[in-house]
Amino acid sequence: MESSVLMMLSGQPLTRFGLCCAIALLTGLLVSGLWMRRKGMGYGTWIRLCLCVTVGCFVTARLFYALADWIMILLEGIFDLNTGRDPLAGFRFWEGGYSLIGGIVGALLGAMAAERWTGVGKGSLRDALAFGIPAAVIVERLSEQGTGIGLGRYVTSSWLISTGLCPELYGDYVHPVYLYEAAAALILLTVVLVLSRKERPAGRLQEIFLLLFGLSQVILESLRADGHMVEHFVHIQQVYAIILAVWTIFRWCLRGKKTPGEGWKTALGWIVIFAAVGVAIWAEFGVDRWGNQLLAYGVMGLSMLVIGLTGRSFYPAPCGR
Repeated sequence: MESSVLMMLSGQPLTRFGLCCAIALLTGLLVSGLWMRRKGMGYGTWIRLCLCVTVGCFVTARLFYALADWIMILLEGIFDLNTGRDPLAGFRFWEGGYSLIGGIVGALLGAMAAERWTGVGKGSLRDALAFGIPAAVIVERLSEQGTGIGLGRYVTSSWLISTGLCPELYGDYVHPVYLYEAAAALILLTVVLVLSRKERPAGRLQEIFLLLFGLSQVILESLRADGHMVEHFVHIQQVYAIILAVWTIFRWCLRGKKTPGEGWKTALGWIVIFAAVGVAIWAEFGVDRWGNQLLAYGVMGLSMLVIGLTGRSFYPAPCGR
């Protein structure tokens, strides 16, 4: 478990998982550096990227984690509930608790700051993170083994149990969602590598990655049953993931070429997207209520596919900014 202490730092324990997360961040930065070297960027630019990304990642990963608590405190005040939540707990970062998606957002904000600091092309360092982030996610997800997080529902398939990959929990086997997420990150890294073979405007690779990551993470977060960042029945990370995907599409929509008289196509596209989000929410409830989880996840996956394909129609032309 995460309680195994490797050393003490400022009176606080450094856990194995915490150390592995630091290694994951370093891995992501190294992979990003390889891409930057390929593009002819100097060592000094990479160092500044590392500084900005490390700070941004740490701050927003904690902020997104704390935001879930603050939202619930606000709702409890509105509905006169009392669960004993401490509004100051979010500031005690040494007690642990971070959001992966928050860390990704912070890394991208750090890359934006580094782009201004170094004067490199807008979006170029964020494209580097399109390679570094999935590499970091792979390491982070694999590090979840034995921590009690990244676990899914009980496994009923004998062949899956026979693979030896499923962790045992209270005498039963559960899905190793952390392995599924590591595999998904590897697939996304491969997709980004393939797409990078074609020249694209700076910043597009990271946007494509964010869209695909957000859509896939909606399903993967639903598979989790470890209670991490779950408020009542809401998976907060799942909410962050769909917002990440929709925000990317929204940015494409703003930068896309506007053709007079075709505004109805844009409106129709957004109707389809929000309808698909609604269907996905319905399917999320169906996971526990329909009696057929495969059907529920199939509907959820189809909804994400619809959002992705519709969002693709908003993808800016090569000349778009």
